[in-house]
Amino acid sequence: MAAIKKITPPGSIVNGPPTPPLTDTKPAARIASILRVFRDCQNGAPPRSLRTSYKLNSSEYEDLLHQLKHDELLGGFVADKVRYDYDPIQSRFTLRMPTTLHDTFISRLVTEIEKTLERLANKEVEAQPFIKGIRPVSGVLNFQIGDDDQQQNIRHEPDIRFQHKDAAWPGVVIEVAHSQNRKSLVGLADNYILGSYGGIGVVIGLDLDYKRSREASISVWRLKNSTNDDGEVEGEVEQVVDSQVTSPSTRCKSFSDTEQLFRNAEGNHLLSPSSSLNLSLKDFAIEEVTHGVPDLPIVIDSRTLCKLLSEAENWDNKTMTMQGAKPPPFKRKWRPQTPPEQLTFSDEERFVEEERRVRRKSEKLDKPYNEEGVFAKDSSQNSSEK
Repeated sequence: MAAIKKITPPGSIVNGPPTPPLTDTKPAARIASILRVFRDCQNGAPPRSLRTSYKLNSSEYEDLLHQLKHDELLGGFVADKVRYDYDPIQSRFTLRMPTTLHDTFISRLVTEIEKTLERLANKEVEAQPFIKGIRPVSGVLNFQIGDDDQQQNIRHEPDIRFQHKDAAWPGVVIEVAHSQNRKSLVGLADNYILGSYGGIGVVIGLDLDYKRSREASISVWRLKNSTNDDGEVEGEVEQVVDSQVTSPSTRCKSFSDTEQLFRNAEGNHLLSPSSSLNLSLKDFAIEEVTHGVPDLPIVIDSRTLCKLLSEAENWDNKTMTMQGAKPPPFKRKWRPQTPPEQLTFSDEERFVEEERRVRRKSEKLDKPYNEEGVFAKDSSQNSSEK
């Protein structure tokens, strides 16, 4: 998982206002704004918001990819270091900025699931061949939607995905969200499950509300098939466990206080069975691959989840405060910097002019924004209401 935290201290990502995305601007200005953010990341100054979203239609997105393809240095950096998603259904481009807490929790959770699978393989001999074929995989997933003559690609980079070697899609996808972007999990679940025609059978959302309280919760989405009046099989995504981390007064009455939270506001784990991460061995691949595999439970209980999260929080705090033993300072002799590719005069001139043009348009066209990023559609609606 490529994380921009490699080029800037994670603490600087969390604190401070986010870099404002352009909202209701001309397409060329929006693309130039995203390119400018990419260059800021390349120079070690990424936006401080955990997620920044832009309204970008399919043709604009293709133009953005075209720009990156023709700028080898920037395009290579973005492909290697930057995490972003694109949803043509919502016309939404989202830049994702992982933190130490986010990535450490993910890493520990992956290790814990692997250990659970290994213990199960040692105990259940019949399931050993199938379990040995399961691996955690990282990278980008692309889903094709639309007709053959008007195909579009949904692009997502999951936080965690487990895939069997004989399956085309990962059976299990896990996304770690924060309080400001938990609503995006619903759209992600639809894209993952429907985009893969059920190849991705279950999507787990782990919501860490660490800024407001210490509450943390689990959401689960699965594929639900039914037959319509024409006898056709239809698939939709069903939310099995609802993530409600609101106050008791606004909590959905159909759920008790412990049915979705795995950690309460005081930081204590909850004992309800639904507070655990519950999977089945058959969740890790489609039925064609799992035929004959015993339907065994894979459980990471709430106590373990809380332990992993607390450890990640401690590492996050240590990283930001630089706690621990440090070596004595000495006079540092830096190696002279030699760029991998010298820019020609025309390249430099073009970059300088583009930056000037973007700044002028930004000052003229930018609209107010909030921490979550505002889309052009929302901004234009607000303007019309005024």
